[in-house]
Amino acid sequence: MSPEQMTAGGLPGERPARGRTVAVAVLGVLAVLLAVACVVVLVRPTAVPGESRAEKADDRAVAVQAAATNVMKAFLDVDYRDMDPRVKKVLDLSTGTFKNQYETASADLKSAVDKAHTVASGEVVRVGIGEVHEDTAVAFVAADSQVSNTVIEQQKAQGNDANGKRYYRFQLTLKKVGGRWLLSDLQGIS
Repeated sequence: MSPEQMTAGGLPGERPARGRTVAVAVLGVLAVLLAVACVVVLVRPTAVPGESRAEKADDRAVAVQAAATNVMKAFLDVDYRDMDPRVKKVLDLSTGTFKNQYETASADLKSAVDKAHTVASGEVVRVGIGEVHEDTAVAFVAADSQVSNTVIEQQKAQGNDANGKRYYRFQLTLKKVGGRWLLSDLQGIS
């Protein structure tokens, strides 16, 4: 064994004692840090499904989209032979100013629909989300409707092309009330 090997730590191929101590200390510190990290993750996990801000925002957007679809289908559903449950459904999906206006106009609506023998069913083609906050949202709805009434039937009888297809674009303002998204304002978009 050479003098350099003896002063460097002992036998050939053996690490110096000081190097071993440093390695053991570093491994000890890493083990403690790993244990602390495990405790932090178990006590306060950072990725609980459904609890991140982005997931909550996405859940709100999905709920707004579903509410906008439901209220628009109800709004476009017309049958002069049985309007009371249809009016009730729209009112159940509404709140605030829109609900008051619709309720006030419902008698005139029922009368006009009855007089014209109107039957209509709507289909929501697309819903776009404008803004979504904790308790308010704006949605844009493209909807089509198939309408039948006495005027359309007379036009058809005269040989005119009257298919009764209607295309609507609406801006809906929704408000969260009691955990439900309800229609609070409806604007037609041209």
